[in-house]
Amino acid sequence: MNLQTLTLRDGDEERHACFALAREMEFQTPAALPESFLSETELADFGALRFPLKQQGFLLGRLAAKRALGALLEEPDLRLIEIRAGVFGQPLVRHSRAGRAEVTLSHSHGLAVALAYPGESPMGIDLETVSAIAAGTILGELQLSATEKAWMAAGTVGQATACGVLWTAREALGKSMKIGLNCPLGILSLDHIEPAGATAWTGQYANFPQSRCLSQEIDGRVLSIAMPMAIELRPWPLAQY
Repeated sequence: MNLQTLTLRDGDEERHACFALAREMEFQTPAALPESFLSETELADFGALRFPLKQQGFLLGRLAAKRALGALLEEPDLRLIEIRAGVFGQPLVRHSRAGRAEVTLSHSHGLAVALAYPGESPMGIDLETVSAIAAGTILGELQLSATEKAWMAAGTVGQATACGVLWTAREALGKSMKIGLNCPLGILSLDHIEPAGATAWTGQYANFPQSRCLSQEIDGRVLSIAMPMAIELRPWPLAQY
């Protein structure tokens, strides 16, 4: 499933967001050649990248983001959608029908995810691969809240997965506020975490009560979405990615 339409419900009002993904293996097919989805400016940006990992991340992120935006904006020619970088690295959408549409994206070990959404409902997404998480290192950086320490000590979630949830929750919130991780990580901590299924969790932020986090683990990866507390996202958890 490369694309999924999601419903954002705020009381009686409904809007839509689009979730998309891209896999490294896709670049072996003509349909995913850079010329098929990058604008001329983006092709120049890609050509200036020197290192393979940077090139892979650029292509994966752009393809996932443009798939999501293409669905939201009803634009089949992804080359007409351009994504530039803001002062904090946040993606900026350029398209004749973009309006207030925005996109958030993340990639990890050959998989990219993106969420295109209406700017009235700020959102952020982050993805981490559990096997690549160095729990000891991350624990030293997270600046855990008392709630997070208790959740980890309970042992109901593996340490690497738990670290993935707490890290991606912070990254997702930073992206939703357009600041990334340019602040002490403890400021972005959770003060409430509860299960939302066998491998899914919801959380509330300690210092940003107007925002919440939805996290899930599928196929060895942890994905988190930060979004306004008042918004209901459906379907959640996602069936697969």
